[in-house]
Amino acid sequence: MEDVLRLVILTVLGFGGGILSGLVGVGGGTVFVPALTYVAGWDIKEAVAASFVIIVFSSLTGTIRNARSESPVDWRTAGLLASTVAPSSLIGVAISRVSPSVVVEVVFAIVLLGLAYPTARRRHTPSNGAKRIPLALVLLAGVGIGVLSGLVGVGGGALMTPLMVLGLGLTTKRAISTSLAIVLFTGVVASVGYIATGFRDLLSLPPLIAGSMVGALIGVRLRELLPERVVQIGFAAFMVVIALDLLGGAVGIL
Repeated sequence: MEDVLRLVILTVLGFGGGILSGLVGVGGGTVFVPALTYVAGWDIKEAVAASFVIIVFSSLTGTIRNARSESPVDWRTAGLLASTVAPSSLIGVAISRVSPSVVVEVVFAIVLLGLAYPTARRRHTPSNGAKRIPLALVLLAGVGIGVLSGLVGVGGGALMTPLMVLGLGLTTKRAISTSLAIVLFTGVVASVGYIATGFRDLLSLPPLIAGSMVGALIGVRLRELLPERVVQIGFAAFMVVIALDLLGGAVGIL
């Protein structure tokens, strides 16, 4: 009975993370890491490693579903950012294996709080007339996001989406679709890195993976039904919640 209950709990956690993945363009690590740590009792570093394996499947499901959505992936932008975010996630993996992540979590949270307000206030302008930021800064931001994602166990979507909205002129919905594709590439690279450096608890992941894949399909569908402005404000609120969660964990409140 205890094993069945554990299976149900893991499946439900995967489902919730999958919905979040499809809805706001993150891999779901922001749900999986705290859930595995606080609910399932995993070590934080093992939870980070597991979250990336799950992220591969949830983001793949969401990306495939996005191909039929009204706001599909911008593959040029996805390729540009994935070329820096995915490889640099291995730097975060290496740092995670040798040092605590409290300082980086605090920095990550501060960045999220700083971006939440302009993301919520932004009014969309057509992408061909939107202001662009220099390519060098985009690539530099990708490296930083990759390191942070590899270290704290998220795919980086919480930072990549506002980067694409504020800097590259994408709509919030299209930025979320594109972010999910980048998260997929990042998850594959980071998963290989964690498995190569010792993560072995793969047998506990199938219920989480199954739940996340179903949830991702539902999350993408929900995003299609919601107005752009609602998604925009909702994503900003999501950033604030994640930032407060990271800060609370760093100072021992949560």
